[in-house]
Amino acid sequence: MKKLCLTEKFYSGCAGGCERMNPGLLACFSTAPKYLLRAQCPSGVRIRFRTDARKLELRFTFGDAVRNVFTTDIFVNKRCMTLEGEGPHAVELPPGEKTVTIHLPHLVLIRKTELFLDDNASAEPLKPEGKTILFCGDSIMQGMVTSSPSLAIAPKTAAGLGMDFINTSVGGARMNPEHVRETALLPGDLMIVALGVNDAILKTDFGLFRENTGKSLQELVRFSGEKHLILPIPNTMPSTPNLEKYRDIIRDVVCRYPEIHVLDGYDFFPAEKENYFDGTHPDDRGAEIYANHLIKTIGGKK
Repeated sequence: MKKLCLTEKFYSGCAGGCERMNPGLLACFSTAPKYLLRAQCPSGVRIRFRTDARKLELRFTFGDAVRNVFTTDIFVNKRCMTLEGEGPHAVELPPGEKTVTIHLPHLVLIRKTELFLDDNASAEPLKPEGKTILFCGDSIMQGMVTSSPSLAIAPKTAAGLGMDFINTSVGGARMNPEHVRETALLPGDLMIVALGVNDAILKTDFGLFRENTGKSLQELVRFSGEKHLILPIPNTMPSTPNLEKYRDIIRDVVCRYPEIHVLDGYDFFPAEKENYFDGTHPDDRGAEIYANHLIKTIGGKK
């Protein structure tokens, strides 16, 4: 088998080269190693190509992990198979030309990715999937607890809308104008901001939160495409007794910006235990509920 040279043309979901984050975005999360690790994970990054190969071999070398989730989703002509661990993984492919999309493991650093095809097989990178969504959020939008990468909210939403996407969401992210600004500078047609839960958990001063929200929304309105803001979904953990106060601050500030479409998480995400992994993060089923609402709402505006 021959090794495929994975240039950046084969990658989707990247803000810089073959990486999810560019230096400006990484700088937003350089205050603590745990946040930087989450930012460096390739959440939403995909390898996409067309090939006539009958066999594929995939190998990873992993670094540190945020969660013990080491799954890879491979879509062959839109049919999904899920692999576990570093590999090597040997995959039989159907005859003829087919499209392959590999959703990289989303909660672990990947030190090396190696892809091998039949000796005589051809492979060419796929063009972007229509328009691009930019997701700017926290661990909920990063997909911190979903069991495989394509089940997270961002990829499910983008797939449902037939769009490409870049996900700059990071577990632990608070309302941060620099995070919003750096995301808004990326090439995209639609941007979704979903922040505020960690401010409630970590008890950000109300005045500071109002200031950061105002500055963040000022950055969002500079984005030339369609703009959406999601108010935090219910949090059933006892650590956020003042979540409604933070939600009220966001509501109050966003009223100044009629060009921003507001979606209230309380309206579409039921506060039921079976939708959560831990009372804060939607599980696979919860992520599907969340994504389906975004698909319906955003798709209805087209």
